[in-house]
Amino acid sequence: MTVNVAPFKLKGIAKDSVTPKNNVSYEKPQRKLTLKEMQARQYPFLDSNVPRIFDDLLEANLIDLPEMKRPEEAEQKDDPKYCKYIA
Repeated sequence: MTVNVAPFKLKGIAKDSVTPKNNVSYEKPQRKLTLKEMQARQYPFLDSNVPRIFDDLLEANLIDLPEMKRPEEAEQKDDPKYCKYIA
C-alpha cells in the first residue's frame, strides 16, 4: 500500500505566529518615562530651536491648540505664567 503525502498550510494560522514574542499576552508592557528621564533624553535639535519648531507646526496646521478656558485672562502679560501662544 502506497500513501502519497502532500504539504499544505492552514489558512489564518502561520507557524511562527503563535510564539510568545508575537503573542500580545506574553509581551512585557512598556512603562512610561518619568519627567526626569524625558528631560535627560538627547533630542536631535537644540532647546533654542523649540519655539521656532512650534511656530512652524502651528503655521502648517499640524498641531491645534485647545480652546481657551479663561479668555478674560489671556491679556495678562505681566503674569509669570503667561504664554504667548494662548492668545
